[in-house]
Amino acid sequence: MELIEEIQAETWWTDVTLPMVELVRRRLRGLIQFIDLKRRPPIETDFEDAMGEAVDHEVPIEQTGFSRHQYRKKVERFIRDHEAHVVIAKLKRNQALTPTDLQSLETMLFSAPEVESRERFELVFGKDQPLALFIRKLVGLDRAAAKAAFSVYLDRAGLGANQIRFIETIIDHLTQNGVMDPGLLYEPPFTDLHFEGLDGVFPAPTDADNIVSIVRSFSEGVQGEARRA
Repeated sequence: MELIEEIQAETWWTDVTLPMVELVRRRLRGLIQFIDLKRRPPIETDFEDAMGEAVDHEVPIEQTGFSRHQYRKKVERFIRDHEAHVVIAKLKRNQALTPTDLQSLETMLFSAPEVESRERFELVFGKDQPLALFIRKLVGLDRAAAKAAFSVYLDRAGLGANQIRFIETIIDHLTQNGVMDPGLLYEPPFTDLHFEGLDGVFPAPTDADNIVSIVRSFSEGVQGEARRA
């Protein structure tokens, strides 16, 4: 009931992600059969449009104010359109950045007409989040890079079906979101495989600790190297 009430608000759907929608699908799919189907009679109309006399109007072309929402969409679209940029590509592939890379990234971003300036960017997105982390979250992670980090498990003989699916679900999340909070390993959809999440699927403490360490490495890498935006 708490989830049903939450998804009825527009705020829940703002910046919604694929894992969030998948969570709703999984949790509500068993309830769909109980929806009462109501048939509505067709509504027929039979009238003619009345056209009035044409009147000229002046439409202002200047912008009446600054929209944070539109600016955010414009900046995010610009970054996604430039995923082939050498530094953004390195971020997507989880490759280490040099100070020169970081300088190049800032120059490219803050000199773009779509971004306008560092000051405008910080006004909307804030100053606390590292620029590299912000971009990683936006463009996601290359799937091959995520799989390579977990190769020790994907290549391990004798891994169970639930264990393989658990690792693949982590890779799906990283591919979509770029980084991941280890706490999510104890929430749906991971608890769909075992009610204890990570500890239930990988009962060996060394495995659980190692998986958490790998997950953290994706965010710690960009946080440690990136300068504050």
